[in-house]
Amino acid sequence: MARLLVVELVVTPLGTAKTGLSDYIARAVQAVKASGVKYQVCPTSTVFEAEDLETAFRVAKAAHEAVLATGVKRVLTTLRVDDRLDQPKSMEERVKRGSRKGKVIA
Repeated sequence: MARLLVVELVVTPLGTAKTGLSDYIARAVQAVKASGVKYQVCPTSTVFEAEDLETAFRVAKAAHEAVLATGVKRVLTTLRVDDRLDQPKSMEERVKRGSRKGKVIA
């Protein structure tokens, strides 16, 4: 059975001059996109799929470094990995299943 990790990524620059973070987040998302993984941008995070931990960490590192490259002096990156081995499910499958059970509004 193929392995499929669903990863939630939050990259937060600290100490910026403005409260708006969209320019920084756009850089992080560009790095995720360039990595070639399937991803979805959410209001407060980006979720992506990876075949293994190495890929997940590589994508997270690229996003982290993309924000550092803007010149900020501090970046806080949070990564949550869902590594389900019994039944690998895509991001869409998980949302659909939750919606059918009335647990998620989609």
